[in-house]
Amino acid sequence: MKITHADHTNWRVKDVERSLDFYRDVLGLEPFGLDEYERGEHPLVSLRVTPGFILHLRPDPSFEPVSTGGYDHLALVVEGTNPDALAEHLTEAGVKIEGRAENVVGA
Repeated sequence: MKITHADHTNWRVKDVERSLDFYRDVLGLEPFGLDEYERGEHPLVSLRVTPGFILHLRPDPSFEPVSTGGYDHLALVVEGTNPDALAEHLTEAGVKIEGRAENVVGA
């Protein structure tokens, strides 16, 4: 057996609209199944991260995120920008940048 790639991740979110504002409107991820969710036919909203990877957002009004010290996160690779331009884009979109990492080693 060999694992070839990740297919999806599921995240609980307190506010789906606020999450869509970020993932769709700020990061540019394409949602699908949104109409079905809004009609109550599907319990979650999905966003295409890459052709082979999906982010599912499941609403949970009782969910209270807590600091995990950097664990429990989704790391995305961004092309066509640099860290300063990305930080400016996020700030202009109203995203509070809590900190910036240098020399991060990923996958």
